[in-house]
Amino acid sequence: MTLPYKKELLSFTVLLGLFVILQFIPNVEQQSDEVFFDITSQQWKFEPNTIAVKQGQTVVIRITSVDVPHGFALDDYNIYTFVPPGQTVDIKFIATEKGTFEFFCNVFCGEGHSNHRGMLIVS
Repeated sequence: MTLPYKKELLSFTVLLGLFVILQFIPNVEQQSDEVFFDITSQQWKFEPNTIAVKQGQTVVIRITSVDVPHGFALDDYNIYTFVPPGQTVDIKFIATEKGTFEFFCNVFCGEGHSNHRGMLIVS
């Protein structure tokens, strides 16, 4: 083998190595610390009404009211959001503390309003 072929072989090997490395980059991006939840709110329930995350994760809740005005309150994280009927609202926060935390509708939505609750579990 002459010297020019060695340079070409080295260049090919470097390019092949970069190609292989780049194939794994999307997998790293998929392992982000964000978790997403789609929640519907209707008289008098959240669906799902329990969500579980790990401490330190960024939580993104996309909440949709399917009937009347509702709210979403998570006292321990100081989150209070109004959700108009037929609309979707995004809520984003970091789960900083371990524990079980209640969330609830904070906009009066009828006689079953006091039971309109859910749980956030941070482990």
